[in-house]
Amino acid sequence: MRNKKLYILALVLVLILAAIFFYNNRSTSKTRTSYKMGTIVKIKVYSPKAEQIIESTFKLLDRLEQKLSSHIKESEINKINAMAGEKAVKVSDDTYRVVSKALEYAKLSKGRFDPTIGPVVELWGIGTDSQKVPKENELKEKVELVDYQQVKLYPEKKKIMLLKKDMSLDVGGIAKGYAADKVIDLFKGKNVEKAFISLGGNVSVLGTKGDGSAWEVGIQAPQANRGEVMASIKLKNKTVVTSGNYERYFMKDGVRYHHILNPNTGRPAKNGIISSTIIADSSFDADALSTIVYILGVDKGLELINDLDNVQALVATEDNKIYITEGIRDKVDLLKNDKYQIVN
Repeated sequence: MRNKKLYILALVLVLILAAIFFYNNRSTSKTRTSYKMGTIVKIKVYSPKAEQIIESTFKLLDRLEQKLSSHIKESEINKINAMAGEKAVKVSDDTYRVVSKALEYAKLSKGRFDPTIGPVVELWGIGTDSQKVPKENELKEKVELVDYQQVKLYPEKKKIMLLKKDMSLDVGGIAKGYAADKVIDLFKGKNVEKAFISLGGNVSVLGTKGDGSAWEVGIQAPQANRGEVMASIKLKNKTVVTSGNYERYFMKDGVRYHHILNPNTGRPAKNGIISSTIIADSSFDADALSTIVYILGVDKGLELINDLDNVQALVATEDNKIYITEGIRDKVDLLKNDKYQIVN
């Protein structure tokens, strides 16, 4: 009788421990949306500690924005800008990495992507209360200040200097990509295996959805209402970044002036592309590359992408044609077959 009681007690104890283990390790998910880094941010995390992890994620984004935003007076980027032509400024590892990577892509693209485009961005003011079409002489003056080769890095001291007075950095074309990668690193450090983050046109997915299927990422239809997609792509552990002329723009005399500026001309890039999407392992890389492809145009842009490892692209043009690199052609589902034509 005593042995039977001990057996029942042990069985009950095992069941209690199993229940506690299941409760602590169940795959719960939480989703939160907020406005950070100048865009709508949406995060979904599968974890018993999802709430705390999401809270940590938004705190991380706040810290990065305080360092990298050109719209925050005391940011590290603006401290560098304030000392242009005078002295180098010591910065955090985050800011140093972002500027250094931006300069790498400036060199790769032969200046089509240039983080010293700050004076031109400020002149146009797209997305602000002071947006305008600048006069030709104003634009020419600001374009002369754009030159990534006039940025000096001091790797050992983590210092950055703009060599000419009135130059200024704007890392808006790459900062969100860096932030997305940092968030994925945070998730992995918290043992999260399934998660999703969207920073405007930057989407990164970790693992799979809760049911084990791949994440399905929608690609915005450039000439449609916000949220209307032209294609979707199924992915695991990848990032999708899209640059389009629909993100930030204003209309003047029937002309659309968008925020993707060509550093060589100082004007919104115009070469037939209206949307360029990059699929890669790193959002840091994909962010810069989506802008570069948009500015280069279809032929040169896709030529560049095909020369890179583990990078794919989907490009939409004004004449409703879609160009897709070979590596993702079987993963893309075109949702508007009646409007867009895939070009082989």
